[in-house]
Amino acid sequence: MKILYTSDIHANPEHLYSMLKVAATEAVQAIIIGGDIVPHHLPETDTLGVLPAQALYLKNVLIPAIEEFKKHHQAAIYLDLANDDFICNRNILKNHNFELFNLLHLQQHRFTEHVDILGYMMVPPTPFYRKDWEKPDSPEMPYAPGNTVVLDGFISINGQLVETFIDLAADDTIENDLARLSESIDRPFIFVAHSPPYQTPLDVLDSGLHVGSISIKRFIEHWSRKGLLIAALHGHIHGAPYRSGSIQTIIENTVCINPGQNEGRGSNLRYVLLELKDRQTPPQIRIIFEPE
Repeated sequence: MKILYTSDIHANPEHLYSMLKVAATEAVQAIIIGGDIVPHHLPETDTLGVLPAQALYLKNVLIPAIEEFKKHHQAAIYLDLANDDFICNRNILKNHNFELFNLLHLQQHRFTEHVDILGYMMVPPTPFYRKDWEKPDSPEMPYAPGNTVVLDGFISINGQLVETFIDLAADDTIENDLARLSESIDRPFIFVAHSPPYQTPLDVLDSGLHVGSISIKRFIEHWSRKGLLIAALHGHIHGAPYRSGSIQTIIENTVCINPGQNEGRGSNLRYVLLELKDRQTPPQIRIIFEPE
């Protein structure tokens, strides 16, 4: 099976179309998008506000583009929103779930006859004010040491922005979410997590600070040692591959990938092509194209 993986297509309004064009040219059997799908800058934001602008993008751009693609190509699509996308508009995507695409967050899908795909889009607290997709990482490390975070901000409820504050002592953590997700795992799987694992080439800022998730790293370590985790696919930190010099790392026996993303109009989409051999024991995945 040939797979196109990318993330953070919000960095450029043209990345959506570039992704679909590559998928068609390469005749992939699956497209996976690791979160953050609504463009950073929408013209309608100034007049309508950010929530209606994001809703219009999903209804009038993303969904029609995928509908047109699916008229001519059979590739399965797996995607979800992430920390730059407001969660109240996820209902728009839910209306097309299992029809045009499969939503990933906290879901387990039969990816192939022998392999599942699981998704998790929450990230540890960030310096940004959009908080729908943020929660403490773990009780002993709610966010990466040294990272400058903002704990107050806004979540979206019923089409409105509501002030919120992240309680670092709360039991609602990434660690606990992943423990619940683990209860359903019984066969080989691919893991799609918006946040990269902590202290790897995939989570480093330009400053050299690592800001990934320790809970996601532990999850990868655990399931890799069990022999069930085939690959972990990430995003969130656009510039990590430029700073570290690599889009991939190995944790235990599992390849972990963050292709990074190019910013701004006129920039090229960064993506990875993967080949999954699911009939092997255990199933194997390898990179057949990676961005320079």
